[in-house]
Amino acid sequence: MSKNIRDADFIPKLIKNYELTATSVRRYLNELIDRNIIHKTKEKSCGYDLTWTEYEYIYDIENEVYEEHEIYGEILYPVIKNFSESARKIWPYVFVEIMNNALEHSGADKVICKIRTCYLYTDIIIADTGLGIFQRIKDYVKTEKNIDISTRDIILELHKGKLTIAKYLHTGEGIFFVSKMLDYFAICSDNQVFFHGLQSADPTLKAYLESYANKISGYGTTVWMELSNFSTRKMNEIFDEFSTDNDGFAKTIVPIREICHGGYPVARSLARRLVYRMEQFTEITLDFEEVPMIGQGFAHEVFVVFKNKYPDVNIIA
Repeated sequence: MSKNIRDADFIPKLIKNYELTATSVRRYLNELIDRNIIHKTKEKSCGYDLTWTEYEYIYDIENEVYEEHEIYGEILYPVIKNFSESARKIWPYVFVEIMNNALEHSGADKVICKIRTCYLYTDIIIADTGLGIFQRIKDYVKTEKNIDISTRDIILELHKGKLTIAKYLHTGEGIFFVSKMLDYFAICSDNQVFFHGLQSADPTLKAYLESYANKISGYGTTVWMELSNFSTRKMNEIFDEFSTDNDGFAKTIVPIREICHGGYPVARSLARRLVYRMEQFTEITLDFEEVPMIGQGFAHEVFVVFKNKYPDVNIIA
């Protein structure tokens, strides 16, 4: 998603904030245009936009066999080879993981990959024509465990991680760690969006993704990924943040606002849904950002009932 400057008065503000002359600002803008980093446009109030290069590939997986690492080497490596060291390490990890899900576990006959890159960021969209990841999880849980699970429940479990639903999510670590490696990550399926990002609480961005999910209803699952070309994020630090020496992937963070549906977490039933599978972790951080209050029943179920049953699980509010 483009980080466009929308401020029509950005030039006077640059002059004031950075003690530049109007001539210097214009010269810098012309240099960026000459380098094809930005271009003039009437569609933005500032008069400029980032210059994007786009590539699109369609794979007929019903009639041909593809390997995700070969696709990466063919279409993505040439794009990222001059990015930062961190970006060059993160992209093959996340791309191969998501492309493997699409090729082997979606049940699709076609997989579409779109790469959009500009000077600052790179976006990758991987879509398939299968049933859809949320529906496949629902069907599996119903068949294997005779439990009806909602899409919102699935999204909550994806936030936790370790959702081991047979082959569809492997060990339950892939999507969890992929989402943490990227600046922005979204799964659009069944007119719902699982989203993780630096501004995950931004209602405008969430609304955009939900609208986008409705527009791509012809696809079963669409995964959107974005990363800065200059990223300094360290993969080993992310793995270490959610791992322990003895138990491996044993720590997680749950954004409580994702289960509140615009209100406050008050019901015991909501708390029981939250603590489902929490005993699989040694440490759970409950992120209450933008959640100003919780109900007594909710609090009792999480911090008394669950804690008494699993005293070894460290809950951090």
